[in-house]
Amino acid sequence: MKLIDLRLSRFIAGPCGEVFDVWFDPGCPGGPWHGAEKVLMNLVVDGMFYFGISRAQARAKNPALGDGGELLGHFGRFVAFDRPNAAEHTWMSEHTQGVETTVSVTFEPRDGGTEMTIVHRGIPDDELGRAHERGWRSLLSRVAGHFAART
Repeated sequence: MKLIDLRLSRFIAGPCGEVFDVWFDPGCPGGPWHGAEKVLMNLVVDGMFYFGISRAQARAKNPALGDGGELLGHFGRFVAFDRPNAAEHTWMSEHTQGVETTVSVTFEPRDGGTEMTIVHRGIPDDELGRAHERGWRSLLSRVAGHFAART
């Protein structure tokens, strides 16, 4: 199976520590866990996470997603935390065909805000794998919108 890597960056008008915290807070818009039907998260190195989003909601965004259970599950393990600079975790879902991929997120100070970068490594090079780019881009936009709304 051919695998690809994705790299996306976005300027966020907020300090690194606050952007980091929003990204990992299921209660704040923007992070991957926000809006999930079910979230289990142990935010420590070697801690596991699971979140499930409504399959109907996911299919509305990506019609290629097949039928299955009520929730589309995402699983992983936190590998590194260096608040407010970076974090890394594994990531598995139907979209990765069960392949354990790696997501690294960095938060670098820039121009009074934060340059947030997501690198997702080892994604299957197919329609569902490539859909991660659209998903990460959407999340970056939501984080930016969260901070823009505060000004």
